[in-house]
Parts: sequence; structure tokens; C-alpha cells
Amino acid sequence: MTLGETFPRTAAAWPDLVRWDANFAWAGGSAAAIAQLLIDKMVELQMQGRAALLEFAKLVRLDLTDETTRVGDGDCAAQIDAVRFLVSSPAIATTLALGQNGDCYSWLHWSASRTHVFDARTNSGQYRLPPFDGASADANQLCIAHLTDWISAAFMIARKLGGMDQWCADIADFCIAHVLDELVAGLPEDDRVTAIVTIANWATDRDDPHAEPLVQSLAAMFDHLPPRARATVAMLFTTSASRWTGRTHQEWARLALDELRPVLVEHEALQFLSVTLDTLDRWAAARTEVLAEIRNLVSQYRAGEAADQAPLALEARVSIIHPLIFNLTEYGTVDDIVDVLWAWYGDDNHDRPDANVLFVGSAHRHGVAYLWPGGRLHVGEEQPVATLQLLLDALSAALNEYFRGPDGDRVRWLDDRMIGAPAFDMADELVRAMSSHYRLDALEGALPQGWRPRSIIVLPAHRDPLQALLASQLGWLAPLEASVTAGQDQREIRRLSVWPGETHTTEAEVSFLTAVAQRSGWTVNVVAGLLDAEAFQTFYEDVEADLLWVIGHGAQSPFRQNESGLILAGGEVLTSAQISGFVQPNDGRRLLVLNICSATATQNRGGLARIGFGHDLTTAAQTVVGHLWPIDYFAALAFGCSFALDLPSLGPADALKSAVDRMKTPATLLRDLEGLDRNASALDRLRSDRAAEQISSILSWGSPALLT
Repeated sequence: MTLGETFPRTAAAWPDLVRWDANFAWAGGSAAAIAQLLIDKMVELQMQGRAALLEFAKLVRLDLTDETTRVGDGDCAAQIDAVRFLVSSPAIATTLALGQNGDCYSWLHWSASRTHVFDARTNSGQYRLPPFDGASADANQLCIAHLTDWISAAFMIARKLGGMDQWCADIADFCIAHVLDELVAGLPEDDRVTAIVTIANWATDRDDPHAEPLVQSLAAMFDHLPPRARATVAMLFTTSASRWTGRTHQEWARLALDELRPVLVEHEALQFLSVTLDTLDRWAAARTEVLAEIRNLVSQYRAGEAADQAPLALEARVSIIHPLIFNLTEYGTVDDIVDVLWAWYGDDNHDRPDANVLFVGSAHRHGVAYLWPGGRLHVGEEQPVATLQLLLDALSAALNEYFRGPDGDRVRWLDDRMIGAPAFDMADELVRAMSSHYRLDALEGALPQGWRPRSIIVLPAHRDPLQALLASQLGWLAPLEASVTAGQDQREIRRLSVWPGETHTTEAEVSFLTAVAQRSGWTVNVVAGLLDAEAFQTFYEDVEADLLWVIGHGAQSPFRQNESGLILAGGEVLTSAQISGFVQPNDGRRLLVLNICSATATQNRGGLARIGFGHDLTTAAQTVVGHLWPIDYFAALAFGCSFALDLPSLGPADALKSAVDRMKTPATLLRDLEGLDRNASALDRLRSDRAAEQISSILSWGSPALLT
């Protein structure tokens, strides 16, 4: 075979990279050479941008996957194992840096397995690390040189994303021995200490037996390490690992700031500072410095990444501000928290939002911390069991998904055909779990009489129907904070523009919307013709439209923003990155209704709900309503008609509250819709027993979410 026949996709895309017509055989000694050639090309491409590197890596991965299948487990398989491990290294480092944790997870597994299916949510197979029996000495030597970086990435992803706890437990002894061997051999300490610290951090989180001896060993050698390595170790000791060191986590943070500040990089000064601010006086004294440090750090991330990648990279590091947010929920004010979140999420082109908000610290100790102007409430701290884990278990079951909680990985079988589809028989269990965790009855008794917030800020955000449940308990609905910016005044609706994507109920929904518009004196535009990207741009850039209404189908990837968005005719996915490039009117805040599946679903990263299709489109000039998960077409039609019914007389929040209330009682919904048009075709669709059963579930009325 020729080299081009071995790597056909790579050769076609990069015909001048090498002499592709040269003969090539895995049995020869050229595995290390071809791996190094491919790695060098990835490093070169990174200068053009990370996307170019990842696209090249994908082609190589597809070619090697085919070669693995062709060769099987024969004599040459180990050579391919070595090349697979090596060419994965740049992609692992890049996806980790970008915060693309799902893709990093896949690259880590694919790098060590002949049978791992890259994009599958569930996998089984054998996973091997170098040295590979049967691979050439030079290939194995090159693999070993990359192994320490692989270890750091693997244990980092195990802690941040999950799905790797058992594998990491199985390989921990091997990985620790490898890193210690390199330290004994005199290789540079910094990368090796980073790897040991990453293993120790994961082990501490998981209460793994390796945690205590690793931490104690690092504490014993702390004074003998070079300054840069000591800073890395000190960061570990600001976590619960400090309990094995003889010092508190605050003492370690102060030591680092006093003795190691010249060698601190990136986020470290900010993170150490945040840990030390355990009293109101310390926060008051350091407030200006801390907010400036956050702004400076955010500017670095935004300057270093492409515009569509910067939010992902930033959100991947949101744990940097977790200690600060935790401390402020203990002694600070909601105004303090908004200042911190504005410094982290805000930008210089918009104003800071006001702090008339309800802050929900959804993972505070064993329960929840609530803050509002002039008050706070902590619930669940006395509970012996973390109700957050029970909530995420119930949410996983209700949405046929996997949401990892404080207990770490757990076995959950997922049917790929049903992932994300609501399981209506689990709805009651979800309500019980949410009630137990959030204790909304206690919150209702603590909030000031008659108070209503501008928005709700949830950190860390979960994909649960908290907004709808709060509305049911408290009697008011407030939008979820997504843009973290002061919004413009909401436009009065005079013109409605509808995108009529093809669904089972599009015609009925468009007909009802038109009837609402006619009764209200609105002008109506329903897009006609080919519903492609160019047509959507014209629709989106309509400066006259005060209300944009999108009907159709949505796609949501839990890991990749470029696979989430509106599905157009022909199956093309129109993403938020593409739409953000369209010109958006800026004279008042219009309302965008995305009555499609999963428009307000997000990638949960430990921060606010920000990484999602609808969230990206929420700005100072645009409020967004969309669904948190795939929505049944009965429920989508019921929501659309009910929400539209009140928009002529109510603002978006009150109209959504009214729609939620109606959907709980289908008979009331039908009666109110009949009040507009007794002969509406939507009514024929919604009168069935099946429709009533679906619509009245929290998995239907809890699905629409309002973002500000």
C-alpha cells in the first residue's frame, strides 16, 4: 500500500504534505516517523487557529480508525496503537484548553483503544496505555514522552466531566509510578508535579485511597520543590486536600500569595485571593483588586481565542470563582455576587445589570443558598445526604440523560435512540426531588411580601424546570439570567414575524398566531418560500418585527455548540454562531420565541446557564423563550397558543406564567383558546386524552424557559 492509501482523507485534504505515493507498511520502522510528521503538521496548523488543528486531527483519526479495522489484531496492530496514541496528543491538549470536555473525553478514550467509537455516548472495549507490546522501540519511546501530559488531561477530565472514575482508579498506580520514575530520572519537575497534583485532586474529590498518601507526600516535599511547582501544589492544598497537610486551605492560600506571587500564572493569584476572603472585612479590603483581577483574566481568555470559542474557554474555568461565590453567599450581599458575575461574564459594550435578583446557589454545602436584596436563606445544610445528587438522579431519569453529581460516576444505561426524550412516568419523582432539594416552601416564607426580582441567577445551573416550579410556588415568574447585562426596554408588540418550519402542527400554530395578531391589531409576516439560511437571515434582521416566532425542529449537542441550533430544510443546522453574525436591531428589546426542541438546553459547566443556542441569542436587545429539552408536538402547540394568547396584554414573564398555569389544567387551556376562536384547528389537535396527559406534566409545562 502507499501512504496515501493508508491515509486517504488526509492525503486528499493535504496533497502537498508528503509524498503520498510512497510505499508504506506498518510492519516497517516508520510508525514513529509518520506520527511525528502528523504531530508537526498539527502544531503548524495551530498557528492558524485551533479549529484548523482539530479539523486536521479529525481526518487523521478517521483514517486511522479505518486502518485499525482493516488490520485487526494482527502483528501490525501495536504500531497503529502507538500512532493513534501519539496523534491524539495535540487534539487532547487543544480540546482541554478550549473547554471542549466532551471531545477531550472522546480523544482520550480513542487514543487508548482499538474499538472505542468516538461520538458514541456509551462505549465498551479494551483500553491500553504505552508501552505497547509489539510496537517499535522508537514509537514506544515517543509515546512515553507524551504519557505524562496524557495523564494530566485524563485525570482532569475525570474530575471535571466524569465518566472516567473507574478507569482512573484502575490506572492510578501505573500513572503515579510513571510520573515518579520521570522525577527520579531528573526530568523537569513542573509537568510531573502537575500530573501528580491532578491525580491527587481527582482522588480527593472521589475519596479514592490514593488521595491521603499523595497529599501527605506532596506536603512533605513542598519546601524542596522549585517555586513554580510549589505554586501548583499550593493550589491543590486550597481544596479539601488541606485536611491532610496540617494547615487550613486559607493558610495555604496566604502562603502562596506572600511567598510565590512572582511565579503565579493565569488565574492563580485570583484563585488564591478568593480562598482567603473568608470574612466580610477581608472581602471589603480586597474587593477592588479581586474584581480587577477577574476582568484582566477574562480579557486574556477573550483575546486568546476566537470569538465563538472564548465563552467555552471561559466557562471551562468558572470554578476559579467558585470559592469567592461560596464565601459571598455566606457573608456578602446579592450586589457583591452580581459584581463578581458582571466582572466574569460582562463586557465593556454593555452596562452592568441591577442586583434586584434572586440568587440561587444550587450546590451550597448539602443544600441551597438563596440571596436577595437585604436577605438570605440557606436550606438543607443539616441534611446527611446531598439532595443535589438525588435531584440529578431524578433529572437523569426524567430526561433520559446522564447528569453527574457530587457522588461522581454511576452506572446508568442509556438507549441512544431515546437520549434526551422526556420520560413522563418519571415526572412525579422529579418534582419530589426538586421539592426536597430547593425547599421552595421555606423560601416562600422568607422572601419579602410583594417583592419580585428582575431575574433569577442560578449557579451552578442545572437543566431542571426550576423557573416554572418557582412560579408555581411563589406566584410570579422571573426570567433566568443569561446575558448578564442591563437589558433595553421591552418593545411593545406591533409586528409579528413567523418562521414556519415544518412540523406536524405548524399550520395549526400559524393559524392561531395569525388570529391573535388580527384581534390585537398587529401586522403579521409569515415567511414563505425556501426556508434556508439566507431566508432566516432576512427574517432575523427584520427591523420592524417586535416579536419573532420560530416554529420547527431544534438540535442540541451536550458537547458541541456547532452541532446545536435550528434545523433547516435539508437537515442543515443553523447555529447561534452563524446567527450572531446577522444584524440585530438595537432600538429596544424584542422577543424571540424558539418553539423548537432544546432551544434553551445548555452544556452544564458549573457556571450560569450560558452555553446554549437560545442563550447565545439572548442580548440586551433580545429576550428569548425556548424549551429546555425535546418537546412533544402536542405540548409545543399548547405552549405556543397559550403564550401567544396573553402577549397582547402581558409582558413576556407574566404571559409565560399564565401559559404555564393553563397547561397544568388542559380543560382550562381549551376553554381559553376557544375564547379566541372556537373553530381553531389547534383545538382539534389538543382535545385528545393523550394530549391532555402530556400537556399537564411538568415535563411539558416546565419545559419553556424565559431568558434575559
